[in-house]
Amino acid sequence: MSVVGAGHRGADAYGDYCLRFPDHATVVAVAEPDPVRREQFARQHHIAAENQFASWEELLARPRLSDGLVIATPDRVRAGPVVTGARQGYALLVEKPFAPTEEELDAMSAAVTESGAFVGVAHVLRYTKFYRAVKQLIDDGAIGRLVHIDQTEDIGYWHFAHSYVRGNWARSEDSTPMLLAKSCHDLDLLTWLIDEPAVSVSSSGSLTHFTADHAPAGAPQRCTDGCPAASTCPFYAPRLYIERLRSHDTWPVTAITSDTSPQGRLTALQTGPYGRCVYRSDNTQVDHQVVTIAFDSGVLATLRVGAFTASNTRTIRVLGSHGEISGRLDTGEIEVRTFLPAPGQSIQDWPRWDRDAEGRSGFPDDATWKIVAGPTTDPDRDETLGHRESDGHAGGDDGLMHEFVEQLRRRQAGEVATLPTHLRDAERSHRIAFAAERSRHCGQTVELPR
Repeated sequence: MSVVGAGHRGADAYGDYCLRFPDHATVVAVAEPDPVRREQFARQHHIAAENQFASWEELLARPRLSDGLVIATPDRVRAGPVVTGARQGYALLVEKPFAPTEEELDAMSAAVTESGAFVGVAHVLRYTKFYRAVKQLIDDGAIGRLVHIDQTEDIGYWHFAHSYVRGNWARSEDSTPMLLAKSCHDLDLLTWLIDEPAVSVSSSGSLTHFTADHAPAGAPQRCTDGCPAASTCPFYAPRLYIERLRSHDTWPVTAITSDTSPQGRLTALQTGPYGRCVYRSDNTQVDHQVVTIAFDSGVLATLRVGAFTASNTRTIRVLGSHGEISGRLDTGEIEVRTFLPAPGQSIQDWPRWDRDAEGRSGFPDDATWKIVAGPTTDPDRDETLGHRESDGHAGGDDGLMHEFVEQLRRRQAGEVATLPTHLRDAERSHRIAFAAERSRHCGQTVELPR
């Protein structure tokens, strides 16, 4: 395996997998412009000096160094390594989003198709036990005919401020729209779960809170410059990075500095972007958005994504003609409620219309069951700052890498090899995101090509 981009995803997700499963895959080359990250990554993976590069151009100027190529560059640096790597015969695993604009998506997809390259896109949530269980329930007809899916992504107030106000994705002009950068996972899930063409998209959303109009009186440009609202502002940077995350030496702390000591963190906040007042930054991303998608058979899907949540997770509710499914990713718990008696019951066995012990109206003893498909909540973890979903995306990171390596092995053996997160799947979700942005700006429903 060769890795282009040794940042959070390249090093902590894909590279770390190779360290933990060396019998499955090893890293033999890296391209990373940051010399500290490059040297640290190369040391961890015992990469020879001649296979350490400061740019993707240098790596891909060499004859092919490995079977697989992981591309985990910033959003705006995707096209070059993807197209060049595909033409050189690498099997590609590309971090999402695959392309930052629709024009680049068209050009990159055409080039990859022409090359015949084996390409997967890192929509890791398909590989979680949680969403695979939901998919199995839908496909098995557990709730009858599918009618509606409501998906929510609670980014979390601190996570949004970190990534989309102060961080690398603060400006859509420099990266991608928030919906694509953060929630193309969710759009991919919806197209996967429903498994039919989307025909129209409508969306609303805006930047409503993280603006100068909402800055506390007297708030300086930086939190470290003596902010009078330090004790009352939930986005006060020293509280987050120095106090509440004091025992953390991984992301998000490593995003602000490689020196995770208290003084190192403070210096980073005093000089870098993560110490800026959230109301006095140059951010342009929307801080809440709703998307409605209509599918060919009449199924509807809604996606709500936003900053103003204490939790940092995803939830789902699936409505069918004969029942409903609801679940929460961070706990892995899924509840299924059907409109028919449980197996072995007859209509005469049903209880009278009443309220159950939790105050829900309906038939409390009809067919209701719960399963746990994924991680369970750690009672010792601060769940207001917990990012269990980001700890390997609830197992999805490892699941994706397992699948990529296995399918690459099959391809080398001359067997049929396919990836559930093939480029064509990423194209579907990306085009929905681009249509949603057009809808958000024009205020009208956008029809998708059939």
